[in-house]
Amino acid sequence: MHPLKQYLSDLQESVADFAVRVGASPQTLYRIINGRQSPKPALARRIVEATGGAVSLNDLFEPDPARATILAMPAAQTGGELDNHRLKLALSIVFNHLTDKDAPDPPDGAIAMAAEATVNTYAALAPVTTRQGQARLTQALRPVLEEILRECADPVPPAGAIDRGAQLATELYFQSWGMERRR
Repeated sequence: MHPLKQYLSDLQESVADFAVRVGASPQTLYRIINGRQSPKPALARRIVEATGGAVSLNDLFEPDPARATILAMPAAQTGGELDNHRLKLALSIVFNHLTDKDAPDPPDGAIAMAAEATVNTYAALAPVTTRQGQARLTQALRPVLEEILRECADPVPPAGAIDRGAQLATELYFQSWGMERRR
């Protein structure tokens, strides 16, 4: 059973009522529950928030079955590698969170390039920083997030918002890893 369907069943909440809470159509939620559609990042963020994390990003964006055994782990356990797929999801959600609700999505490939840049920055920081895991990921995300917002957002959020965005992306990234480990 899809985790969102299980959550709604456990709370005895209808799909229609939940759709109102997250600002989506019931049809969209049924397509997500039935695996026919992935939610847009902004809707995924609203679902995770509305369920208090009971339905995670990983639940909403099922990994490719061929990659199902690849888990994102803290640097100490993986030699410094990050899971690009999870990083793209976290960046997409944060990008939508930091930009105007009516702003268009970033150009194709912009989020993928930002995720790749973050992975490379994270690896490059290894010999020059004492930060590990979440602290290093936030450190790597900050300049990359600022650059993508500078290129794609109008207006560019203030520095404090970008800092909070880097922290949120880190939390989302490690939350999805933690949820996967508990299964």
